[in-house]
Amino acid sequence: MKLAIFDIDGTLTETNEVDSVCFVRGMSDAHAVGGMNTNWGDYAHTTDSYITREVLRDHLGRTPDEAELSKFKSRFVSLLEESRSADARLFGQVSGASAALARLKGEPGWTVAIATGCWRGSGLLKLSAAGLETSDVPAAFAEDGVSREEILLTALSRARECYGRESFEAVVSLGDGLWDVSAARNLGFSFVGVGRGARASMLREAGASHVIEDFNDYERLLRCLSEAKVPAARVNIPPPAHET
Repeated sequence: MKLAIFDIDGTLTETNEVDSVCFVRGMSDAHAVGGMNTNWGDYAHTTDSYITREVLRDHLGRTPDEAELSKFKSRFVSLLEESRSADARLFGQVSGASAALARLKGEPGWTVAIATGCWRGSGLLKLSAAGLETSDVPAAFAEDGVSREEILLTALSRARECYGRESFEAVVSLGDGLWDVSAARNLGFSFVGVGRGARASMLREAGASHVIEDFNDYERLLRCLSEAKVPAARVNIPPPAHET
């Protein structure tokens, strides 16, 4: 049995832009934070848990407490909900994602999980808004760690428990960011990139052996999952994009 672990923003859902806009406004509304760095690749860990704490630490001059973190998360999710009500098109799925995920869940020899740097509340909202049914899929979120590696390992642990497996024949991570490539390399997971154009080139240059534009070609997805390799060493990587 093999395991495919999916990221959310930019991988299953087309929500990078609305997520970034609401994150910045949430910081402003909840804690009067202005001028925060939105080049997410500049942070040591590209996860909501790490970025939220770092931004608030710089703003407050100390480590934020749980009440302060909760105040931001609540406002952030509220802004996402408001954006969804105003324009549901901001929460589209990557083309073919829902159908492909449903088919893969029933595919002999494959199981699925989700690992995302999003807070749980925002991640579940975006999946639901994009029409992705994931209630039966083991998942890990920003609450489960500050690094992508921690979150992926939590998803792997929950997948073992969910599917009654001590181990998997292979683990394949799917993502759209340089941080996703790096985390897969660090953990020794195979990797399939999701992106088109310049992003696809960036993922390949970062070491991704296979990159898909979307999920419309299900047979190609299966081939890529089966053939994917652990990312090779980084070579000539351009500056990180501004997505989470």
